[in-house]
Amino acid sequence: MKRGSHGYSLIELLLAVAILASIVAGISGVLVKQSQASAVQQAQRDLEENGRLALNELGRAVRLAGYGIDPASAFDFARFACSTPDSPGTCNGTGRDRMNAPDELVVAWRDPSFSRRVTALVGVGPWTVTLNAPLTADLQAGRLVSLLCDGALNVSYYALDSAATAVTAPTPQTISLRLLTPADGFFASVVPTGDGCYANAVVTLVERTRYYVANDSTGVSSLFRDRGRGQELLFRGIEDMQLSYDIGQPPAGSIFAADGTSAVAPPGCVDGSGNPTWSFGSCPGIAGSPSHTATAPDWRNEPYDAASRYTGNPANIRTVNIAVVARATRASPDGSGDSVLPILNRTARDRDSFRRAVMTLSEKPLNLLSRSYMLPPISPGSNNLGGG
Repeated sequence: MKRGSHGYSLIELLLAVAILASIVAGISGVLVKQSQASAVQQAQRDLEENGRLALNELGRAVRLAGYGIDPASAFDFARFACSTPDSPGTCNGTGRDRMNAPDELVVAWRDPSFSRRVTALVGVGPWTVTLNAPLTADLQAGRLVSLLCDGALNVSYYALDSAATAVTAPTPQTISLRLLTPADGFFASVVPTGDGCYANAVVTLVERTRYYVANDSTGVSSLFRDRGRGQELLFRGIEDMQLSYDIGQPPAGSIFAADGTSAVAPPGCVDGSGNPTWSFGSCPGIAGSPSHTATAPDWRNEPYDAASRYTGNPANIRTVNIAVVARATRASPDGSGDSVLPILNRTARDRDSFRRAVMTLSEKPLNLLSRSYMLPPISPGSNNLGGG
């Protein structure tokens, strides 16, 4: 009788299992590393995209700043969303510009898509203003408006004393206006019945916007926008926003230049060598912003080369430098992360397990060079869209 085969021994089976386990472990390790690398790359793409979008939004706001309004009202460093108006240190915790936390940007401009004509103005404050055409969108109480007289010689700003609801009927509509308070910003506000031109003025809307960084409902740092109509989440994963403001310098040959007969001192921060600069927010370890108490230029009547054009007043801002730090919304699965080098006047931050991207942009608020108010068209159907 022929003896049958004995099969595999226990030692052979254990050896085969060990070899197979080693192969599976190697393949699994490769797959895990590939998965982690893919997740890191996807997170990097996402954070860079959010950073670019945030930077574009902030750059657009700077370009719009001052459109159709007094240049001295274009940037706000001491009033809007400040616990004590005219005390810059109560804005954004310790001021719009901070060395150990994100900065804030607050800008204003005239809404180019809205205009109406005043047909009647009555009252002693608040004032009831009749418009020549109805609103097509609701306006909340507190919304800023301007009354611009024909010829663009006189202008005054007001806030809605109560909400105004859009109507569908093509009939005149009334709104109620009040004088502004310091909390409303740096806008001239006079009694409208003191000048007869306001009874036939053009009504425009003023957009006032605050950009800031805060955590969203899930604890992710994000860029928010506040237009006086509630908090708006714009982009998640924005960890920091740093800003500096360059003041216009006297050109070569000016009597106000450094070698001129009436040289003016740079109004900005002091650099590491002890020299004053023409910039605010760019000197390491020094916080500061343009000041509304600095002499403001007579932007309509003074020449561009005048001493008041070179003060630290916000109307003299000629370049805004923006830096955005975008951070992944989750820690990297492989534990890798990025540190952040010093940005403008903010100190460096240590490496952790979050990936980051730093993006920068310089924008010129050219509307601050305006020498007159621009009259909007007021004929029906011509740039009369919207209302909110």
